[in-house]
Amino acid sequence: MKGKILPTVILLLINSLVLAACGGSDSQENSSTTSGTLAMVDSVSTDVKNNHYYATVNGNYPDSCTRISDVKQDIGGDTIRFILTTDKPAELMCAQMITPFSVDLLIETGGLMPGEYTIDVNGVTTTFTLGE
Repeated sequence: MKGKILPTVILLLINSLVLAACGGSDSQENSSTTSGTLAMVDSVSTDVKNNHYYATVNGNYPDSCTRISDVKQDIGGDTIRFILTTDKPAELMCAQMITPFSVDLLIETGGLMPGEYTIDVNGVTTTFTLGE
């Protein structure tokens, strides 16, 4: 009887350790994402809708899970720069296929003087005239 108890206890201990390790790993993966990657932008155009200026951005995600996670706008001189970053859940298996996206970004023009401005979204540029 003693010969059967020791291997059973050892097996139970090993299983407990494996389950504990997996449990900790799963809880971390569920909340983790891969983020901070710049969105792949192909084109930028501008439009005016209801007295608001928008930059329409077209691009591609590298897979079926990636999405835009953050948009930052910075104005320097006559250039309005947008930085679009993406993320995707780290634990998901994603189809590795180019997935197109299109997004309208509100251009914050408060305090800007009328004139021509360059819109730069992740290095892709266009121009528009404010105040026409």
